[in-house]
Amino acid sequence: MADHFHEANRRRWDAGSASWATRADARGTWKKCHLNPALALHSAELKWLGDIADKRVAVLGSGDNQVVFALSGLGAKVTSVDISERQIEVARGRAEALGLKVEFVQADVADLSSLGGATFDVVYTGGHVAVWVSDLRRYYEEAARILKPDGLLIVSEYHPFRRVWKHSAGSLELGFNYFDRGPHRFEVAPDVLCAAPGELEQFEFHWTVADYISAILSSGCRLIHAEEFGDTGEWWEGAPVAGLPASLLLVGRRC
Repeated sequence: MADHFHEANRRRWDAGSASWATRADARGTWKKCHLNPALALHSAELKWLGDIADKRVAVLGSGDNQVVFALSGLGAKVTSVDISERQIEVARGRAEALGLKVEFVQADVADLSSLGGATFDVVYTGGHVAVWVSDLRRYYEEAARILKPDGLLIVSEYHPFRRVWKHSAGSLELGFNYFDRGPHRFEVAPDVLCAAPGELEQFEFHWTVADYISAILSSGCRLIHAEEFGDTGEWWEGAPVAGLPASLLLVGRRC
């Protein structure tokens, strides 16, 4: 059911996959996280994942697949889902190079019809996924649908407090009203981290903390945990956000 916004974002990530892969190769983290999951997953996330050996886990919006490789290294049977076929192709080659057995599925996270209901023990999603999704409730409804009863939905997203600022090295100045969910349209270059405008079109959606909670509650899951973690800033954020929460962790249990 990919809509106009999702189709634009799919094309944007297909075009940007090569530059994103080059950056990932330079960091080299993807080569190590199956041996050291803490490179890809925070301790707060690992606590809820627990012993996932032999459990079926779906990672929605898998992107560079570092979380996928970390979970595979922990012994999980992982299904990696991403809207970009080129991102999937890169990840498939890396998994083969690492000797990891991962199922890859190209799909929109708002339409997981290719995956059976009540199939997975855990669904993990987050990082920077929801910003690309036009219907947060549909997204989490699909995540809950593929969960087994009592299965866990783990949402670990970039904190929405960090999305509202203008790029400014010295001060915090609002670029968006916190409640302006979008769509925010941008004309961008293939390199995802390049600030210069380009010929590609992308759309972003700035969901609030309440939006995340409400979407989980409406999905058929009970909210059993909420946590914020991280307080440092990164160079790519373009604003002095140190001291603000970096991540929002929400855990739901399928009813």
